Amino acid sequence: MEQVSPTRSELLSRRAQIRLAELGAELLRGKREALVREFLAEIPRFVETREAFRKQLAAAKESLMLSLAMDGPAAVASAGFASRRSIALESEERNLWGTRVVEMRSAYAPLEERGFTAAGASARIGETAERFEAVLELILRVAPLDRKLAKLAEEIRRTSRRVNALEQRMLPSLAAQVRYIRGVLEQREREDIMRLKHLKKRRS
Repeated sequence: MEQVSPTRSELLSRRAQIRLAELGAELLRGKREALVREFLAEIPRFVETREAFRKQLAAAKESLMLSLAMDGPAAVASAGFASRRSIALESEERNLWGTRVVEMRSAYAPLEERGFTAAGASARIGETAERFEAVLELILRVAPLDRKLAKLAEEIRRTSRRVNALEQRMLPSLAAQVRYIRGVLEQREREDIMRLKHLKKRRS
């Protein structure tokens, strides 16, 4: 136990610190519960999107291997260069109990018309392009979710550590200090009473 001056002012100070620490722990528990609710609410969407991404990527790779084998790397690369375009992303920042969470959105959609024609590329290459566009669409959905869940998980861990520090270390330490100060003050009070009784006896 740290050095404590056993005075009434210190007793009042330690009791005030206990009330403040209890309030802080309660607020942090509320924050943690809100973060956990947000985390759990996003899990099903993340799992579903990630699984769709995994399946679509496997199909796209298979289609690409077939295109490379049948049409050759030059034709595939040429079609890829012809289909290039920029993708606009929109971000919005939310404040969730002091935790800044970025929500990402994109208006991306697979192209109806690409930069190459059926005469310049086979149907296989067109199918490969469609599959990889679907993969990209899923990436734009799953990547922000993955980032959001990682941020929430880290903040949940950090908040839990702070709650544990208050509940398992600070509050027990303050409670022990209060017991010590109160014990010393009660002992002094008993000694004062005994001295007063002794003085009364001597005077009588």
